[in-house]
Amino acid sequence: MVLGLIYYMHHRKPSHTRKEIDEDELFQIEPELNVPDETPQNQSVATPEPNDPTERKLVTLFLHAKDGLQFDWHQIKDASAKAGLEYGEDHLFYRYRRIGSEKKALFLVANMLKPGVFDPDLRTTGLVFIMTLPGEMNALDLWDTMFPVAKRMEELLDGSLTDENHSSFSRQRIASMREEMRSFESAET
Repeated sequence: MVLGLIYYMHHRKPSHTRKEIDEDELFQIEPELNVPDETPQNQSVATPEPNDPTERKLVTLFLHAKDGLQFDWHQIKDASAKAGLEYGEDHLFYRYRRIGSEKKALFLVANMLKPGVFDPDLRTTGLVFIMTLPGEMNALDLWDTMFPVAKRMEELLDGSLTDENHSSFSRQRIASMREEMRSFESAET
């Protein structure tokens, strides 16, 4: 799925108008599950078979620029570096977990506007944080890694962080998300 998205984004004709990525398209953007330092371009990523009992869940957070404003490339690049994200060859930002010479993607950050990638002349109204479960760590640990990074980016970019329904995070919503992660993990075991 990831490689299909990367292929699509690199081989499609650029659009002169940028639109927000809709929810169906978010399911096409997934972090690479196992990324060695030198990943071959044609490497495939295994996906569960239709009868595989492993259920996949996509967790998304949105970081919006304040009304009438936009984030530019330099702001995003600087904030991402400060928040511990790395810019990938596919023009997306990743948080990795390093194990020896391998690095494994925990989650990614994409441009909220189509085609979803970042480039040096970019101006965008928002970012989307995407985590796929099951992942490289248990669901709650992944959440506890992604959410603070998203909050740090919110602070650095002076934006507004929302959940998948574009609702602001309250203490109750954060607790609810943590419970969802625990429930997902319980269902997997």
